[in-house]
Amino acid sequence: MQPDSSGTYINSKLEYFVDTSETMTFDEARSHADFVSAGGRNVLARVRHPIWFRLKLERGADAPARWWLDYQIFSPVELQFYSPDQNGQYIKQASKKYEPFSAHPSYGRPFFYPITFNDQQSMVIYWRSVSHSAFIFPVRIWQQEKWIDLTLTEYLLYGLLLGIMFGLSVYNLFIYLRIRDSMFLLYFFAIVSYMFYSVNINGLDLNILWSTSFHRFKGLSSCITATTGIFSVLFAISLLGNLKRRKWFSYTLYGVVAIYLSAIGLVFAGQYSWAELLTQWAGGVWLPLVLGMSAYLSYLGSVWARCYLIGEGPTLVGSTLLVLLTQGVIEADRFNTTFYFVAGAWSAIMFSQALAEKVNSLKKAATAALNMAVTEKTARLKEAAQYQISLEEKVKQRTKELSLEILLHQQTLEQLRESQSKLEEMAYSDVLTGLPNRRMFQDRLLQAYTRAQRQDSPFALALIDLDHFKRINDSLGHGVGDQLLQIVAQRLNAALRHSDTVARLGGDEFAMILTAPISRDDAISICQRLLSSFDAPLLIENHQVQTGMSIGLAWFPDDGRDMDELIGSADVALYQAKAAGRHRLSYIGHVTGSNLHQ
Repeated sequence: MQPDSSGTYINSKLEYFVDTSETMTFDEARSHADFVSAGGRNVLARVRHPIWFRLKLERGADAPARWWLDYQIFSPVELQFYSPDQNGQYIKQASKKYEPFSAHPSYGRPFFYPITFNDQQSMVIYWRSVSHSAFIFPVRIWQQEKWIDLTLTEYLLYGLLLGIMFGLSVYNLFIYLRIRDSMFLLYFFAIVSYMFYSVNINGLDLNILWSTSFHRFKGLSSCITATTGIFSVLFAISLLGNLKRRKWFSYTLYGVVAIYLSAIGLVFAGQYSWAELLTQWAGGVWLPLVLGMSAYLSYLGSVWARCYLIGEGPTLVGSTLLVLLTQGVIEADRFNTTFYFVAGAWSAIMFSQALAEKVNSLKKAATAALNMAVTEKTARLKEAAQYQISLEEKVKQRTKELSLEILLHQQTLEQLRESQSKLEEMAYSDVLTGLPNRRMFQDRLLQAYTRAQRQDSPFALALIDLDHFKRINDSLGHGVGDQLLQIVAQRLNAALRHSDTVARLGGDEFAMILTAPISRDDAISICQRLLSSFDAPLLIENHQVQTGMSIGLAWFPDDGRDMDELIGSADVALYQAKAAGRHRLSYIGHVTGSNLHQ
């Protein structure tokens, strides 16, 4: 070692021996062990026995006598360190990961040992290490002053990244407390557990957070890893999953949760190696799956899925690096572990943005119909206003020229007002039946939906189709068909309360909105009475007209949390009523009615 050797890796000088007997003492290892060179490597994978290490150091003539030996990244479960004193006698220093920092040679670092050369220019150091997983041993030699400068910068970076994760997790926890959406609560637990996981895998001992006795639990790292995986998977399900459309996706991820829970069970059973193996490879199942699903949803235009994809991508890279590291495929370095820290902070930012985008999209969907109706209404009113202004200008001009025609112009203005009223009535009414048309129906449905959300009151939606209307039209003529539609409109209108709405959507399609206060039984009773009113034939222009109606009934919020889902549920129920033989009522899987028109 030379004066400028501080901070250099010395794995090329390291030798190791695997103690398969697991009983070898220091004197036996020193005299009988067949050490082999590490060859610069700093990872030994799939070794389940204690390992003895031997390090030969040479000091230059002008190099300091006091140095520090550092396991800088990962720490073993237990370590026995042997170094010579001034008299050449070896002194044992034992350290365990679960000891408090104050028990270590250097406060704040689990494995940071002082080395002092005696009068000789060389020395040999031994240590025995035990690990439940891979042995990762990047070793560096330091002058303490330079080590402190580097560590301060490292801890400042970790503190910044942890601050970002913690701040965003608390922010989303407050959002959960306000709106009670489980996605935000799962985000909080996913990010907080990820913080503990990142701290643990980077060798920053977690015993600063809880008691020493709790840290004596040897499977703590596996439990932290499994807990992080569980909450990360549950958060992915809540954000990307849809049990109605993508059951396989959600069920597969729930299977991964079961794997993580099994790993925790293995820890309590003392099977630490199997527990770590399960936790390492479980990520290889769910991470590619959720990234693939988020990529697919991004392709379909989902902004929140795109944010999730951008946030989870670096995490996949970091997890892959860690798996490759523990399997001995790559060597340990500062990038492999710091990258995972940075990826966690980046994921916290993008996941929070994904939640915000999803909430915004739900709000946009709720107001889209209202905006469309307002736009159309504004355009029609503007057109009518412009038309009125044009006519008024003509009237003014005509009044100046012919004062005798003032009365005529006043009559013209009155006709204009009547025309405007008719235009507005035509914009929202069906000409044939006098019922509200599709546009008015959409406006009334939005009002009912908004009121139901604000007052937490349910309402019912019924979609109605006349049975065999085309056959009646074709055989008896459109005149009979028009009279039939008018009779249907009258009976529908008479069956409802003042607060309810019945509309003609077009052709032989009608819809009813039964607003609160109304019970599910009352809504079903109204629909059944309507069915019964068409059991007997109708007499139209001396023709016996036999018709009926198929009714699909849906209930908010049980059958749909928004307008699109509610209309879709009613439409499915209508299809079931038709498929069951027509002239029937269908709701939540039940079909009632008569067989008169099958």
